[in-house]
Amino acid sequence: MKLAKKQKEKLKKLDIVKATQKAREKSDQVLNDQGFAVLSIAVSHFIADIAQRPEKLVRELAH
Repeated sequence: MKLAKKQKEKLKKLDIVKATQKAREKSDQVLNDQGFAVLSIAVSHFIADIAQRPEKLVRELAH
């Protein structure tokens, strides 16, 4: 695959290490955000379940 002249110039100026570190930081942030989203969903499902069926919580805590 041949690169256009502009692409070649851009690649010459690119610092691979810095770009890799920036991409890793962004990836870590996305994973953290997804983790918080999953935890929020799990907690909301738990709270909704308890609100709909409070006897289930009482039964679970009684044992």
